[in-house]
Order: sequence, then structure tokens, then C-alpha cells
Amino acid sequence: MDFLLILLTVLGIILLIVLIILCVRLNFTLTRLDIVLEDFKKKLDTVTHAFELTAKVSNSISLVSDRVIEGLSTFITNLFLKKDKKNIEEEEF
Repeated sequence: MDFLLILLTVLGIILLIVLIILCVRLNFTLTRLDIVLEDFKKKLDTVTHAFELTAKVSNSISLVSDRVIEGLSTFITNLFLKKDKKNIEEEEF
């Protein structure tokens, strides 16, 4: 009976030591993972800023092209309306 008690005590101590070693390694692993994730977040922020800049530039170009097309269509519409008004005034006389 004393042998079984001594064996269980020794196995318990070994198990406790193994668990402490695993916890220390897990702590080191989590520290490294935290460093990697911070680096990844910095790079992701840089890419996000690049995409935001690209979106702003494309929106500006789209706005300018819409204004140019709107101006041209207004000019052409006014040109044809003036021509139609002249034709209507000539027919009235």
C-alpha cells in the first residue's frame, strides 16, 4: 500500500512539472503570436490606407467625368433646342 501511495505521489509531481513547463511554453508562444499579429495589423492598416486612397481618386475621376459629360450633353441639347426654335419662328412668319 505504501508503494502505491509513493508511486501516485511521484506521478503527481511529474504531472505537475510537465504542466508547468507546458504553461511556460504556451506563454512564450502567445507572446510571439501577439508580436506577429501586431505586425500583421500594421501592414493591414497600410493596405487599407492604399485602398482608401484608390477609392478617393476613382471617385474624383468619376465625378469629373460625370460633370464633363453632363456639360457636353447640356451644350448639345441647347444647340438643338436653339435650332428648333429658329425653325419654329421661321415657320410662323
